[in-house]
Amino acid sequence: FFKQKTAYEIRLSLVGSEMCIRDSAVAQRRRALLLLGVVALAGGAASLRIEKAGGSVDALWWATTGLMTVLFAWVGVGCATAAMGAWSAWRGDRFAPQAGALRAPIDPRARTAIVVPICNEDIASVFACLRATCESLAATGALKLFDVFVLSDTADPALRAAEEHAWRRLCAMLGEPEDGSGRLFYRWRQRRVKRKAGNVADFCRRWGSNYRYMVVLDADSTMSGDALVQLVRVMEANPRAGIVQTLPQVANAATLHARAQQFASRVTGRLFALGMAWWQLGDAHYWGHNAILRVEPFMRHCGLARLPGHGGLAGEILSHDFVEAALMGRMGYEVWLVPELGGSWEQAPANLLDELQRDRRWCQGNLQNLRLVAEPGWRPAHRAMFAVGAFSYG
Repeated sequence: FFKQKTAYEIRLSLVGSEMCIRDSAVAQRRRALLLLGVVALAGGAASLRIEKAGGSVDALWWATTGLMTVLFAWVGVGCATAAMGAWSAWRGDRFAPQAGALRAPIDPRARTAIVVPICNEDIASVFACLRATCESLAATGALKLFDVFVLSDTADPALRAAEEHAWRRLCAMLGEPEDGSGRLFYRWRQRRVKRKAGNVADFCRRWGSNYRYMVVLDADSTMSGDALVQLVRVMEANPRAGIVQTLPQVANAATLHARAQQFASRVTGRLFALGMAWWQLGDAHYWGHNAILRVEPFMRHCGLARLPGHGGLAGEILSHDFVEAALMGRMGYEVWLVPELGGSWEQAPANLLDELQRDRRWCQGNLQNLRLVAEPGWRPAHRAMFAVGAFSYG
């Protein structure tokens, strides 16, 4: 192993080990502070209830008091995280990747694939978002470092034909050839297994070895060219980073429901994200889109098997993004959230029924992950995320 490394690479790995130990100590202190704040808030609420109870208490009173304390602790997590976010916004965080300050040239070998898995989507919206992303990327002058893949799982032949027509039209708009010699590709997957995670895995098996990094977008995602270039610079500057997640802002909302979501995300989203980044450090969430991944360790360590058994908590892992982040962490790579990096957008569900349909899928996926809490090797933060995600729906 060491014979294959240069002296610089060995020195870099030793410095990285020292930084990892230091960052781990900082993370432990910050998470202890979070826990202390939550316990203080929940304990204070419980003590006030007990003080007001007097002598008339029974089993039902104790049960409701216990439930109230747990729920108040849940609110306390959000309160403490927001307070930490306010502190981070005011004072900054010297341990976080400095995404906006990097200006170094990018290694020409650091090729990046932008992958857009789609399945029965609104074609006009998908390709409008993709066109905006590609045109913004071209304006940066770094387009030669990126390739774009539209990965379709659409089963309807008519809709699939419309997707291919939209792709050809986009190629014509961007001046890209359609014979596979350009930078914009469309692939329809005949064998649809494991949904989005399976689609991305299929891409990795076929073309992953050609790329150092991979940016995963959803069908409704848009990213600016500057944000994409900065993500690559962050990965180049942090060789221990396996995933870097941006904070997508809701955009293009047209209905009252979606506008409310957009307003809430603009007012509170960045504050909470800064707080999460402050106490998570290198053990952050991965939300499955608008993020960059280091392809080689992702291919080697993040393959997902089916959960054994029958019923809703078995089968394909639905909340695969949390599991992939935990697998990266288990193998020594870091997962970072960089909310200060702008230029990342997504769309919100247009109405309550669409919101509930998405939330039902999240519910099932998070409850599935409760089966993974006891698996060996997880970092404590990721193990806690599995538990918290399941208990939020419980």
